[in-house]
Amino acid sequence: MRVPFTPQLLALMIGSSLASASMAEVVETAQVDGKAQGFSGALTLAKQHDPELKYAYHTFKAEQETDDISRANLLPNVSLTSTYRYSDIDDYYTSNPLSDAERAARPDLVERSEQTQDDYSFQLNVQQSLINVGAWKAYSSSKEAVRQSGFTYTRAEQELIYRVSEAYLKALQAAQRVYITQEKLESLQLKVDQSTRMNELGVGGRLNVLRARSSRDVAKSDLLQAQSQLDDAQTALENITGEAIELPANWVQNSHRVLPNLLTGEREDWLQQVADNAQVLAEMSNVRAKELEAEASTSQHLPTLNFQLTYLDRNSDDPYVESSRYIAAINLEVPIYSGGKTSAQSRQAEASYNAAQVRYEKILSDKQQAVKLAYSQLNSFHERLQAIEESRKSSQAYLEAAERQADLSLGSQVDVLEARTDLYDVRLEFAKTLTDYLLADLNLLLETGRLNDETLDRFDQLFTAKTL
Repeated sequence: MRVPFTPQLLALMIGSSLASASMAEVVETAQVDGKAQGFSGALTLAKQHDPELKYAYHTFKAEQETDDISRANLLPNVSLTSTYRYSDIDDYYTSNPLSDAERAARPDLVERSEQTQDDYSFQLNVQQSLINVGAWKAYSSSKEAVRQSGFTYTRAEQELIYRVSEAYLKALQAAQRVYITQEKLESLQLKVDQSTRMNELGVGGRLNVLRARSSRDVAKSDLLQAQSQLDDAQTALENITGEAIELPANWVQNSHRVLPNLLTGEREDWLQQVADNAQVLAEMSNVRAKELEAEASTSQHLPTLNFQLTYLDRNSDDPYVESSRYIAAINLEVPIYSGGKTSAQSRQAEASYNAAQVRYEKILSDKQQAVKLAYSQLNSFHERLQAIEESRKSSQAYLEAAERQADLSLGSQVDVLEARTDLYDVRLEFAKTLTDYLLADLNLLLETGRLNDETLDRFDQLFTAKTL
């Protein structure tokens, strides 16, 4: 039914429109206050604050020393020993000192009958391993363990990028939902006012008023929920970055303009890149380390050959003990029996190697499945984004048509408000799907080892270029 535009109705619409514009200006002002930060800015703060990354870094630094510790078993070992001894002696010489006749007959005979004696000694030892297969295998195993720690730290850095991006996207989506829902609520309030006024003028029914009020009340509830979710999302982001992050206002208001196409390449190409996954590489290094560790344990059955140089200087009250000497020795050690310890260690190392191999195969399979899922989701969400964008364009065209009809007095302002409300619903769905799409892209990059700081720079450029 075509509704005639009376002066009262026109005054009501103009007043409501001014109020809506005033409210939008307040919202926009509140959004741009403070220094807004994008994805890269949030990541910079997270790297300085995040305790998980700090823990991973210090663990990495500790494990870097493993190969130096193992290499020390192959290098010369130099030690200096100093000893002081005080002796209270009761033996043949102290009990039978030389007589005067013996001293006269043997003037060259040295007396050694002192009961209390002091002596001290210095000993310098240099030992070098010549043949020790087990030590060499252990050193090789340690180098693989160091490589593993490097991959593990790389994975921790990539996971931080993912966690920051995920928290930021959720905060951005929540802020978009608050902004759009608030605009939707204002539109529904206008619809209530229009329906009420039309009912008072006898050109509308009370049922329309009740329906408009119901929709408005639901929007109020949605707004409260959206504000709560925004608080939660901002808190989660702040826990990672250590500081409150101000989201760019134009990103919040205009993200419906962002329609990226991030997927390139075929699925098989992405699956081949799973080999570059940092976690897969870490597990591969762990398998190699456990294999070498098992070989080192088995090598404990083999003989070892060491070269040793010793210098000993001993000073004593007993002239027959005082001496200095140089010693060069080659030591051959052949293990014969150790109570079954060596065999048990070999079996234990072999079992650890088998466990590491199974774990590697599981991690590789899990990452392949994750890449397949992310690739499928990326395709699905992109198609969904395109469909929602078409729906948004249709809703926008319908809104413009309804506004033209209202301007020509061929339609009701209520139709305009309903069209605008439908457009807000489409924008809400677009914001959610865009977040899911970008998270799928992040997950795909993470599981193929390609997630880095440049990814977030690309996100910043994407949102900035499309929302200005």
